[in-house]
Amino acid sequence: MKYLFSKILLVVLCSIFVAIGLGAMVMGAHADNGAFVFYIFGGFFMLIGTTVMVGRFRQLTRFQTMTYDWYRTTYPANVQPNRVSCFSCGATHIKARALMNRTFHREHFCVQCGKALYYSPE
Repeated sequence: MKYLFSKILLVVLCSIFVAIGLGAMVMGAHADNGAFVFYIFGGFFMLIGTTVMVGRFRQLTRFQTMTYDWYRTTYPANVQPNRVSCFSCGATHIKARALMNRTFHREHFCVQCGKALYYSPE
């Protein structure tokens, strides 16, 4: 439910930026003087809105799908009752680090090869 709410809020807020940009471009089409400024402003807002929406949507989808349960079902040979090993190199030294930018998630990664194995919420 938390991911669904985040995705809906993301789409709504980024759509506001895209709508402002589209409105500015429409205003530029009807302006006699200074239409170039409207196009630059509108394109900038549309680019910001779509870039943030696509990037953050991908990140939220990755956090939602790549969990410990997903890792356990995808790589059953690498998950023992008390130990997780890397699917890429087989190393058993796994660490967790907090991700930045207010994601409130931890990335569990292999120390030897650096691959991200799965994510968990803080």
